[in-house]
Amino acid sequence: MEFAAEIGGPELNFYIHLETGIFFLFLTMVVWTQAERASATRYYSRNPRQQIVGLSIVFILLSLGLGALLYSVSPLLGIALAAGFTLSLVHPANALCFFVHMLFLRPWEILTDNPLLLALPRLLAAVCFVSWLLYPGKGGKPTVRTRRALILLLAYSVWLFLTTFRVPDASAAQLEWFNTFFKAVIVFLMCLYLIEDECSVLELKRTLVLSTFALVVLGFYQYFFLPPDVAFGGCLHSIGMLGDSNDLAAGIIIALPLALSMSFRPRANFLQQMGGILFAGISLAAIWYTRSRGALLALLTEVLAFGTFFKVQGRSLRLLSIAAFLGLGYVLALHAISRSSEEMEMSQESRVIYWKAAINMAVHHPIWGVGFGQYPVNYETYASTVKYEWGKRTAHSTWLLALAESGFVGGFLFTAFFISVFRIAWNNFRESPDQFYALAGYGVAMSFLSHTYVLYPYLLSGLILATSAIKERAVHGN
Repeated sequence: MEFAAEIGGPELNFYIHLETGIFFLFLTMVVWTQAERASATRYYSRNPRQQIVGLSIVFILLSLGLGALLYSVSPLLGIALAAGFTLSLVHPANALCFFVHMLFLRPWEILTDNPLLLALPRLLAAVCFVSWLLYPGKGGKPTVRTRRALILLLAYSVWLFLTTFRVPDASAAQLEWFNTFFKAVIVFLMCLYLIEDECSVLELKRTLVLSTFALVVLGFYQYFFLPPDVAFGGCLHSIGMLGDSNDLAAGIIIALPLALSMSFRPRANFLQQMGGILFAGISLAAIWYTRSRGALLALLTEVLAFGTFFKVQGRSLRLLSIAAFLGLGYVLALHAISRSSEEMEMSQESRVIYWKAAINMAVHHPIWGVGFGQYPVNYETYASTVKYEWGKRTAHSTWLLALAESGFVGGFLFTAFFISVFRIAWNNFRESPDQFYALAGYGVAMSFLSHTYVLYPYLLSGLILATSAIKERAVHGN
């Protein structure tokens, strides 16, 4: 159902203004990061005055054009988009972060009848490509260590696409493949080829934190000020592809270690440290209201991982106190979620049935699986018993969904890809412990969610591999 039709005019307008305000906060971060990048001694810009004049003209023209096209929606949103496109022409990493941020906000899923917003994903991808062409020397590239993971993911992508030819409606399956999984892979490739240095890594991490914060703020607005959505059972959620309660909680699991590491790095000031603590508190509250048990287990995994590797990491006692705070928040949230024993038993039994159905699909179709996107329609056929939930369901496991829909070959490629990424994150633990914690926690969360084709796993993997490539190029002097 269209979001605008659900909440009405005044509420929708406030929602758009709230999203636009968060967008301006993101743009401020990009400008700040670009200033940090430009202040580096090795940063070089040819004809900076001419560039400033040219970019100013581009911004003015885009503001007039986009502001006019979005006048009935929000002229400020048009100006914000104009600023985003202009900053994207300054550096490829800016373009990537702009693209990622909009994939989180997804304004085209708020107003589904606006032609400009509907075309926005393609425009964002195009401006990333243009920025990469403008600055061929300011991009990254895969290295020996990261190329293995890249090959595994590309092999899985090709294999998954081939499975679409074996489904009843191949054209529909292929269209869905391009609209979901292919976009996630494109973002992964952009991370490898558009992130050139530590400043770009920091910008992408800030983007993930701000984008997750945006979803949380918008979710709380819906939860407390808009009519309840019975489909979500009173749980905190947002809108769009990443708006489900469990998906929202999984995004928080990724962003939380990144936020704390940036807030408590050696050069962080008092305000940044307080911002990290505030984000941690808001994150705990959001997980509480999403009632996601998978996210709670993932949060506990991150806390246990931090406690296990604390001496190796050599962090200050301030981070240890935050880890204890997170652990306490986990215990409180676990006790606060009021779910009857009968409801818990039903949920656990249903999940086991989902997993058994996925395994049965792979056993009966060991090579190709049942095909991309075909688990829901085959669920009842391969479920040993359907005790509580009927109809189209999902596997509730990222790993088993890949196994069921692409067979043992696809399941092996998918798992091997993430094992390769995990090894890289572990090898870079001393330099980037936050990425290892994020991957460890999210690895638990995605085991209870069907995230095989969504943005999260490939965005996090792209960040980890790009960071590793920067380190490897520095060692070899490239």
